[in-house]
Amino acid sequence: MKSIGTWLDETRGDGRRRRLSTVGGVVVGLAFAWVHWVGFVLGGAIVSLVQPSIRRGLLVGLGFGLVSVVAFVLWLGMAGILDTYLEMGQVVAVSVVIPLGAALFGSLVRGLR
Repeated sequence: MKSIGTWLDETRGDGRRRRLSTVGGVVVGLAFAWVHWVGFVLGGAIVSLVQPSIRRGLLVGLGFGLVSVVAFVLWLGMAGILDTYLEMGQVVAVSVVIPLGAALFGSLVRGLR
């Protein structure tokens, strides 16, 4: 049985496995974020752990936060309430900053291993 460290090293070295793991992390993170904001931290951590460098892990974590914001805006658009949302001022700012900041915070876990 492989250790987590061995699995992470192998995944970081194989581009295909890294991309699949990143996409899986995005799906898991968005699923958890749908129920609780900690999902943004979790998603940022998952997608960053499989990246080959800390810098790339932080960038991909930030990318996860951006994907989260875009998914939220698309959902609001499909629900027909995007115009109302955009008129809410500070609520818009907070709802953009929280996913970006939480995902970036979660991606800091890449520095541990």
